Amino acid sequence: MIINNLMKIFLLIILLIEIGQSLLPVERYVHSSVLVEKRLFFFGGLSDHSPKPANSLDQILYLDVSKPFNTVNPPFEEIPNTIPFGSSYAIAFPNSQKNVIYLFGGITVNVNTGLDDFKSILYSYNLETNEWTIPITSEIAPIRRREFSGVISNNTEKFYAFGGISDQIIGTPNVIILNDMNILDINSLTWSKGSTINAPLPRADFTATLLTNGIIVFIGGRETNALLDVDINQLVLYDTTIDKWSSMTARGVILENRHAHSAVLTPDERIIIFGWCRCMNKTILNQLAVLNTKTYPYEWSIPQVSALNPAPPPIQLHSATLIGNYMFINFGRNYQTPNPELQKPYFYILDIRNFTWVTQFEPEQSPVTTNSIATVPIINTSSANTSNSTAEKAGQIGIILGAVSLSVVVVITVAGFLGYKFYIKKKYNSAIPTAGQIQT
Repeated sequence: MIINNLMKIFLLIILLIEIGQSLLPVERYVHSSVLVEKRLFFFGGLSDHSPKPANSLDQILYLDVSKPFNTVNPPFEEIPNTIPFGSSYAIAFPNSQKNVIYLFGGITVNVNTGLDDFKSILYSYNLETNEWTIPITSEIAPIRRREFSGVISNNTEKFYAFGGISDQIIGTPNVIILNDMNILDINSLTWSKGSTINAPLPRADFTATLLTNGIIVFIGGRETNALLDVDINQLVLYDTTIDKWSSMTARGVILENRHAHSAVLTPDERIIIFGWCRCMNKTILNQLAVLNTKTYPYEWSIPQVSALNPAPPPIQLHSATLIGNYMFINFGRNYQTPNPELQKPYFYILDIRNFTWVTQFEPEQSPVTTNSIATVPIINTSSANTSNSTAEKAGQIGIILGAVSLSVVVVITVAGFLGYKFYIKKKYNSAIPTAGQIQT
C-alpha cells in the first residue's frame, strides 16, 4: 500500500513538472519536417521571435509520436546539436540504411549575421552521433533553389526534387523559376537529371506526392516568371519507373487555385491537401480537399468536416505529416494575420477516419501476443504456520526498506528531472554565440 501510494505521488509529480516545463517553441514557417520511426523532426524555419540575431532558425525539434499527448501541451524536445546554419525552404528526407537525415536546398544563412552561408546544397545529419557533415556526391549537383518540392522513393531508393525558385536571396543575379527534375541515388549519392520531354512549365510553391505505383502527383503552385496561379484541376504526373511526364484533368468539385499548401497520402491512396495562399489576397472557401487517385481520371471532393472542434485558421507555409490515422499540421503562418506578434506555433491534428479536428493524439498500439503458462502452487502444510509468521515480519521489513529506497529514488529523480528541464529551458531562451561546426 505504501509503495503504491508513493508510486502514484511520484507519477503525479513528474506529470506536473512536465506540464509546467514543456518546451514552448517559437512560431516558425518554411521549416523542414520528416518522420523517422517514432520521432517527427522539425528543422529550422523563419521566425519573428528567433533567439538568434537572424530570423532564420538553426534549431532541431522533435516529437515522440509513440506516446499519446494533447495539442494544448505537445511534448516538443530540442536537440542540443544545432544545424550549422539557419535553414529555411529546405527539404528533409531520410536514409534508414545509413541512419541519417539529408537536408537539401533552401536558404542557408549565418544565424549571427543573417548573411548567406552557403557551403553545400546537401547536408547529412547522423541520428546516432548528432553530427552534421557535407556528403561527397558524384556528377553535377543541382543549382541552389527554394520553394520547390520533392519526394523519396523506397522502391527506387532515390530522391526526386523538382522546380523551385533561384534568385538573389540564394546568390543568383536574376530570378529564375525552374522546371528541372533532379534525382539523387541515396545509396551511391549520385546525381542525375530526369526527362525534360513534356515537362511542365517552371513552377514553385506546389506539392509533390508519391503514389505506391511510382507516380508523383504535382498539385497547385505558381508557374513561369510571372508566378501565376496554376490551375489546380490540371494535374502534372511524373512516372519514376519509366522517367516520363504526363498530365491529367481532374474531375469532381471545382477547387480554388492555391499555393504554399501541404499534402499527405493516405493508406487508401487518397491525397489530402490542406492550407492555402492565393494571389491578390483572394479567399479560399475550402482549406481541406481530397483527391481520389483510385479513379480515372483522379477526382476531387470536399470532405464533410465535423464541427466538434474548431477548424484551423487559414495557414500557409506549414508542414503536414500523416502518422497512423492522424494528419499533423505544424507551424506555418496565418495568411490573414499580417501582424507577426499574433502568429503562433500552430499545431492541429485531423483524424482522417472521420475528418474531425481533434486535440488528443492516440498512437496506434501494436498487438502484443504473450504465451502464459499456468502454474499450480504446492503448499507444505506442515510448515505453513511457522513460515507465515516469518514471512509476515520479512514482508513488513521489506515494505519499510522499499518505501525508504523509493523515497530516495523519487527525490533524486525529481531533482535530476528538474535540473535537466531547467537546462533545456535556459538553453532555449538564451542565444548561442556560434552555430555547430561542419565536419568534412
